[in-house]
Amino acid sequence: MIGFVLRILWRILIFLLGSLIVWVTVFFLFPVVDSRLPAYVALLIMYCLLAYFVIPNLIRLFRLVIKPNHIPVYVTTADGWSSDPVNIAFVCRSKRQLIRIMRRAGWYTADKTTPRTTIKFIIGFIFGLPYPNAPFSNLYLFGRKHDIGFQIPTDVKLSPRHRHHVRFWLLGDDEMSHAHTSFWQHILRLFRGPKKQLWVGAATHDIGNFAFRTRNMQITHKIDANTNTERDFLINTLEQVHAIKRQDSVQAGAPLRFRGQTMGVSIVTDGTLPVVELKDSLFL
Repeated sequence: MIGFVLRILWRILIFLLGSLIVWVTVFFLFPVVDSRLPAYVALLIMYCLLAYFVIPNLIRLFRLVIKPNHIPVYVTTADGWSSDPVNIAFVCRSKRQLIRIMRRAGWYTADKTTPRTTIKFIIGFIFGLPYPNAPFSNLYLFGRKHDIGFQIPTDVKLSPRHRHHVRFWLLGDDEMSHAHTSFWQHILRLFRGPKKQLWVGAATHDIGNFAFRTRNMQITHKIDANTNTERDFLINTLEQVHAIKRQDSVQAGAPLRFRGQTMGVSIVTDGTLPVVELKDSLFL
């Protein structure tokens, strides 16, 4: 009940804030601009301000608390901005099995983000020094940051400038209680068996040294916009070590292009979610 009341109050707050911004724009900013510019130019400026700045940011502010309750197609930054696509899922028995097989396939486990590892990452990034276990920035799915990440540096020095990388979130009981429970249950039914875990992943490929984040101009990596290729690369590394027991594919949505974190990069995904069951063999 308390959660319901808070959601209603948050909606009212966003509505009042939006109404205030629209009122200021129409009855204060527009007359000021209109007195200095032709009417059609003033209208165009007001339209761009409302359509491309005020309304989108109000919606994003709204979603910081009121999370969209749908099949996720991308993970987000801490403030709710779209980032990497959800493009892979693994079925296995445990986190230990996941780590063992990923290492066998040539993937390094990413270190936890701490002040020490962050400084080490920055030094490795700037000077091209080896750090194959470099930490990842925190991205969010199901309302929490990733549980584990893996990477394969493509730089000959094993620096974090260029790397294949994937973040994984363990699907827990809380996520199964969301509105689209049937979607996740369908995936689990494809791979029936005792004590199965579903790890939902977002795989991307860092291909550039420096780039800027669209929303705040912070320095980041440039990534390959075609994330389907990176997803297929990940699956191929598992196939090479014969670690796949079976594989299926679920249509999570339509082909999609959306703005990620990096300026000038629009993420492309085909809307399919490959689901890969990993082998249990101890000899992998």
